[in-house]
Amino acid sequence: MNSNVGNWIVTLLRWLARVLVLGVFLFWGSFFVAHTQEWFIAPLPELPPFKVWVGHALHLLMLVGLLGSLCWPRAAGLVVVVAAFTFFLQSAGPRFPVFFGLTVLPVLLLALCPRRTGGQASPAQA
Repeated sequence: MNSNVGNWIVTLLRWLARVLVLGVFLFWGSFFVAHTQEWFIAPLPELPPFKVWVGHALHLLMLVGLLGSLCWPRAAGLVVVVAAFTFFLQSAGPRFPVFFGLTVLPVLLLALCPRRTGGQASPAQA
């Protein structure tokens, strides 16, 4: 395949992955805000159970990892995979495969597309 066409395809895939990561971030972020209201703001002064605290922390870690994957795709992608796996295993029930796949696939696409610097492959990819 022509090198320019290959570079164009990789660039297109990286932009597609970035858009998908932002979409997933907004989707799960809306649930995070709603559950923050439901569990932490509305029932004051009572605190939610410990399981809710752990789930909420994993949800936040997943969101931070999604945003971080835009700058550090591999390191933050690993954070997303671990946090999403643990969070959805705990809270998604039978929908675990769908929710986990929806969250992880854009991050994996971003992490697997080679990064180009100045039109040349980075030294780590050469």
